[in-house]
Amino acid sequence: MGRWKPISAAIVTALAANLVGVLFFFKPIADGDTNRLEISPAAGLVVYVVLCVALFDWTARRLGNAFKAAFVVAGSQLILIIDLMLRGDRGLITAAAGAVLLAATWVPIAYVYSALGGVGSVGQRGTD
Repeated sequence: MGRWKPISAAIVTALAANLVGVLFFFKPIADGDTNRLEISPAAGLVVYVVLCVALFDWTARRLGNAFKAAFVVAGSQLILIIDLMLRGDRGLITAAAGAVLLAATWVPIAYVYSALGGVGSVGQRGTD
């Protein structure tokens, strides 16, 4: 019962912050934003991967475990896929394929990172 109080409060806070933030901050900006970034898909992929791996590396060093870090990053991305599906921007089959792709991507990343000297899966703590 002790965990439900802060979890429930966090859910209510997240709902309120997201509702107010989207309605009064994000949506008005998004509706008026006509500036689109012109970048090649290949360059966009490289930027995306570098940012994801940087987040993964930071998380792995904090947790001391590459596989836990991969789970955190993939879990965050999966939550975005679920959000897109619930909003109608992704179909159920596409969402399922995205989930499989996340697992097929982050498990080997964690393995290679750990095998080549990143933090191990034994729980050793990394440093800055």
